[in-house]
Amino acid sequence: MGEIAWNSRGYKKFDVERAQEYTRIANEVFAPIYPVIADRMIERCAVEEGLCIDVGSGPANLAVAVAKRTKLTTYAMDFSSHIFPMAMENIDAAGLIGRVTPVVGDVHRMPFRDGAATLVVSRGSMRFWKNKPAAFREIKRVLKPGGKGYVGGGAGSTELYEEVGRRMSAVDKGWEKRPKFKYRRNDVPYFDGVMAKAGFKQYEIINDDSGFWIYMEKEG
Repeated sequence: MGEIAWNSRGYKKFDVERAQEYTRIANEVFAPIYPVIADRMIERCAVEEGLCIDVGSGPANLAVAVAKRTKLTTYAMDFSSHIFPMAMENIDAAGLIGRVTPVVGDVHRMPFRDGAATLVVSRGSMRFWKNKPAAFREIKRVLKPGGKGYVGGGAGSTELYEEVGRRMSAVDKGWEKRPKFKYRRNDVPYFDGVMAKAGFKQYEIINDDSGFWIYMEKEG
């Protein structure tokens, strides 16, 4: 636990009811995507040991998938304390108590020491980051020299994206009418600017059927 430097900020925007609803959807509807995304992240980053931080982890689905496939010690960090017990339930069900630990924290001010992590991952939270250059600077701060990150959004493949859409339509009749957030090709220059402001020189923007992702490496 020496990697953590706890902050005292509270997070109350995500209430218990929303946390429970989000967990149900993540566990039931989105469940197939996490192993696929974890495999892609691990293959691209080639990191199998050390410390991993899953940013905006929700109930720790991606953190669990990463831990199952590696020897990484993983922290599932989310801004909401209300989702903490749901994350613990998922971690316990996976038999990963001690390997995956939920943490309350904000990507703009992460409760980790400088150079603590060998890998930072995130799926689905980047679009909510209010100050993206500041968030990526924090990611760079907590990464070890040579550490890597893989963050963004998507379902892992076109087939999974369509499957999740069908599942969501079954549980939410208004799903098809809701606006869908999706980064597009013309967002790439914007993120080039974000990464420059954050001080990353080694990165790649991935925009394919797996989703929109940013792979990055910390120099050194």
